[in-house]
Amino acid sequence: MLDFELIVPEGWVHVPTLPELRRVRARTIEAIVRHALPDTLPRDKAGPWRRMLNRDLTDATDQAERQGARAVVLPVTEMHGMRMPGTLLLSVIEDDGEPQDPRSVLNSILAEAGPDGMALEIDGCPAARVRQVVDSQPIKRKAPAVRVNYYVAAPGAPGVWGVLTFTVLSDGDVEADPVQAIVLLFDAVVTTLRWAPDADLPTEDEILEGMPR
Repeated sequence: MLDFELIVPEGWVHVPTLPELRRVRARTIEAIVRHALPDTLPRDKAGPWRRMLNRDLTDATDQAERQGARAVVLPVTEMHGMRMPGTLLLSVIEDDGEPQDPRSVLNSILAEAGPDGMALEIDGCPAARVRQVVDSQPIKRKAPAVRVNYYVAAPGAPGVWGVLTFTVLSDGDVEADPVQAIVLLFDAVVTTLRWAPDADLPTEDEILEGMPR
């Protein structure tokens, strides 16, 4: 199976969103909630917050599944005292119909993106990076967010693409130094992408056996 891997910083969590890994997803969300709101907190005060966080994470990952994403990667611990307001969606997609030359597809993407697009290589494969400023209203925020899409051609498999999309929230100024620092960190994570042409993915039961309860 063709897939790719990433190296993520300590304190980041990989939440699978494939339909066949829903039990793993639920267990992972439970662990995130416990980390954010540990059992040492008073149950009567922390209980509503735990339920809200669980619901929000479940809704977000369900939406990622509907969009065809394989996983969501997100930071769950603070870095230098700052909470990281961002998420990264991972997908592998295949072109419909006759596969086109990857560089031709990327040139079309970059032409449409204009100055917000950049050609590059990741894991020795042609890729494109496209930056946008988007509305955060769908997640009930008034401030805009920075969204960056990466399109990475798979080696030896015309028509197969790795698509990575990260979104970084802002307090109103998308050019602020903290926002740009987080964008750069996500960019650095994406550069660690490595294709695994013969990926042998473990079953859900195998993953669950290795997870703490």
